[in-house]
Amino acid sequence: MLSPRIAIGLCLRELIRYDDAEIELEYCLNATNNVSEENKASIEFTETYLKVITALATLKQAQSKYLEAIELYDRALPIARENQGLHSQVWLANHVAAYAEILRKSGNVFKAKKLHSEALEYRTAAVEVGACTILELASSYTQLGCTLFGLGDFSKAFNFHKKALVARVEHLDFHHSLVSESLNYCADVLQSMGNGKDGIALGMHAANIRKTAFGTFHPAYAHALSVLGSCYHS
Repeated sequence: MLSPRIAIGLCLRELIRYDDAEIELEYCLNATNNVSEENKASIEFTETYLKVITALATLKQAQSKYLEAIELYDRALPIARENQGLHSQVWLANHVAAYAEILRKSGNVFKAKKLHSEALEYRTAAVEVGACTILELASSYTQLGCTLFGLGDFSKAFNFHKKALVARVEHLDFHHSLVSESLNYCADVLQSMGNGKDGIALGMHAANIRKTAFGTFHPAYAHALSVLGSCYHS
């Protein structure tokens, strides 16, 4: 059974122990490659293989090894689409969005926009039937907002980040880290549009939340300060 080792690999990735995570997940990948052709035809193998290559892809993304991550998700996404009937629209949306994020961070924002739009459609439909939470939908708003920002479409980017902010404020404590994320993105878009003055209050609150949640030496706090500085300079 590879599931425990996949889980360990994911935990190590979250702990930023990338080398250790890579050892675990590469072991899992090698193990799937050694399975007989007869057993590879089973649904159980396909599901396990999908977990392995997507876990490894997200690790490669964290390591900024985008070409390797893309290659893995190029294999993974067709399998996920084929197996959608065994899962839900939200499950497929998560895979589509994960691949889109890798593409966005690698600079392929046009393809990322297409996939994030697809993921948003799935999550919107799922919310309408109670199969997805508003907070999951807010993730799509944020991801699409970041993608549109990368394309220079600041007005649409701001609208999506504002939607995410409204959803998060409504369902989370106002001092939650996800609220700070949306505040920070809104402030960043405003200063990019030349309206930095309007982003100062948002940026200040985002920085205060991150200072309390993460401390003064965390990259998230540093990023919030950078955005706030840009708002003052705009």
